[in-house]
Amino acid sequence: MQKTYLDRLRELNDFSIWIFTKQETDFDQAFLAAKLFDEIPDLDSANIEEYFANNHSKYGISTNVHRSLVISQLYGLITKTPFFSRSGQYKRERTTEVFKELSKYEIGSLEYNTIKTEQVIKLKIHAIIDSAGNNQDYNILPVVFIFQVLKNLKDQYGIDKLDIKLLYTYVMTAANYSDLDDVVSFIVSGGTSYPNIHKFKDLSRVLTAIKDNIKLFNITRTSISLNPMYEDYFYDKFIKSYDIEELHENLHSNIDYSQLLFFHQDLNVNLIDPVTNYHPEKTVVHKELSKSVPSIDGDDERNYIEIVDSIKEENLNDKIAKDAYKITPIAVINGAQGRKYKINPILGKLAIKKADYQCEFDSLHETFISKRTGKNFMEGHHLIPVGFQIEIWNKYGVNIDCIENIISLCPNCHRAIHYGEFETKKRFIEKLYALRKSSFRKMGLEVSLDDILKMYKTIK
Repeated sequence: MQKTYLDRLRELNDFSIWIFTKQETDFDQAFLAAKLFDEIPDLDSANIEEYFANNHSKYGISTNVHRSLVISQLYGLITKTPFFSRSGQYKRERTTEVFKELSKYEIGSLEYNTIKTEQVIKLKIHAIIDSAGNNQDYNILPVVFIFQVLKNLKDQYGIDKLDIKLLYTYVMTAANYSDLDDVVSFIVSGGTSYPNIHKFKDLSRVLTAIKDNIKLFNITRTSISLNPMYEDYFYDKFIKSYDIEELHENLHSNIDYSQLLFFHQDLNVNLIDPVTNYHPEKTVVHKELSKSVPSIDGDDERNYIEIVDSIKEENLNDKIAKDAYKITPIAVINGAQGRKYKINPILGKLAIKKADYQCEFDSLHETFISKRTGKNFMEGHHLIPVGFQIEIWNKYGVNIDCIENIISLCPNCHRAIHYGEFETKKRFIEKLYALRKSSFRKMGLEVSLDDILKMYKTIK
């Protein structure tokens, strides 16, 4: 059972803090390291350690140690596979879409600083790697969470500054966005700081990473407060523009968060250059943050197919889908249509890639070449229909939006399994079930062929 905020406070120890022990936190250095990495010829056979040692001075990189690339991964400039684990196998990684967008601009330019701000905002605990697993169950965006705490203290209680010891004790030990109200309550009620606070400070460079890269907060040795230049600007441009609670909740998924980090979202927020002549927005538009690779509800088949086809393959790795079936399905309420569940097009893309862009019903089936990918146009089909998501999850604890349940089909076969007579559907299902039966069992999904046939009989 997941611990509550109060449980964690009762059990505070020297490692309860948001952990990030790396000394180097400068974003610009991380960008330059990624730039050097991107230039390594024949990466598969190169000696990366030697290349960095010999070439780091080319861009004024402060260290010749290639493992500084972990900071580039932290900021989403280089992919990380598997995403939440320690791994030094840089040969399997590539620079990301965010890096490519940044590379269009000079360091320090308005455009560069806007994207830099975006990446710092998107930092997440436990994505900041902690090899000891102290932050394993944490799901916090530090910049957003700290801002929300300080904003609530100021607006509701007239508290303009927070003692840095209380920040470490109460704010930087929170694990989920739902802890926000409890954090504020403990601070207001006169909570005392953790007695071994110097250990907390020694174990975390999270605040340094924020302070060194953006100017949203005024941070001194003893206190932290909101920078008045950016307070209203950030509140209007970001906090009011997105459903922050839903954002935190959705980011429990490794796949969703890794893609959010690696793709440019065009947040258009700059917390580095001075804000001049800013006027609060009169209207608030709630925007979808993960617009580059959105999750959609399971009934939106046409949109799903188009998005799957549009996703670029170069930054995807099959390993990011590992254990996707264990992730709790995310519900979407669509008014009178009731509760539906999100499906992630990235997984559809990975399933098609795994099938080598061939039809899994018959690899000889011909299709056309997609203008977006230059490969055979294929469509992802959930063998166990997504309409049965909640029943399967409740019974087996399996999220059926996973590559094990997604079949690569040519458009004709896909239409047949949706719109053909039942005997036609049955012929497809029998063959496809035989292909997936062993994978289902490995996931603990004891669904028989008859079970699936009954599901298709009930679909109108």
